[in-house]
Formats: sequence, structure tokens, C-alpha cells
Amino acid sequence: MSDKSSVIEFKTDRIVCVDLDNLHLFGEVIDTIAVSSRYWVRPLTIAKSTPESFKLEFLHDLRETAQLILPTNLFRDALDTEVLPLISELFHPTKDSEKAVNAQRVLYQFITSIYRSHRHDCRSTDTL
Repeated sequence: MSDKSSVIEFKTDRIVCVDLDNLHLFGEVIDTIAVSSRYWVRPLTIAKSTPESFKLEFLHDLRETAQLILPTNLFRDALDTEVLPLISELFHPTKDSEKAVNAQRVLYQFITSIYRSHRHDCRSTDTL
């Protein structure tokens, strides 16, 4: 019996999120890779939330970056209240957003941090 909650299976075109502290990677599910429990995802944006108000702020447009294949257990369903303002900002920016100039680097740093965090969590549970 596992003490981990079961992973929700997201369908194609679903908007999902990976959280790391106050940063949130939003992406669109392209496909499920069931044999290895991974999702193939098209990144949309990385947003930052303010801890005081839990309001999401647009950070980086990642639509021109590489697609990702990540473990299913990293993802959660993105809430409509998170997605609608971000999609609106992506397609109709109200301010100058940081575009693809730094987007690939930002995405790489985020994914590296996710794997470091995940690896650290695995090691700490192995010693219990």
C-alpha cells in the first residue's frame, strides 16, 4: 500500500502546472507516456506568486522553448483562476514581458531546480 496519492491522468490539451516554491511552470499536455509515467508538455509560461496575496504575476513567455517530458507526479491541474489571466497576458500583453531571449535559460534553471529538489526529497525519504 502506497502513502502517495494517486496521480491524476491529464488528457491532451489540458493545462497543467509544476510548482517550485513561489514559481509555477504552466504547460499544455501534448501526450501521456504511460510506460514511463511521464507527460510530454509544451511549456507556456513561468509565473511567480506573491506569498502575501497568492496573486500570480506573469514572468516569462515560454511558448518558443523546447518541449518537455517530465514525471507525472510533478504535475497538478492548473486552476482556471490561474490560467485565464496568464493566457490573456500571453496573447494580449499589458506590459513588456520577457520573451524568448532568456526563456530557454529560465526554463532550464527551473527544471534543474525541480530535479535537485526532487532528488533531495527522495534521499531524505530513503533515510527514514
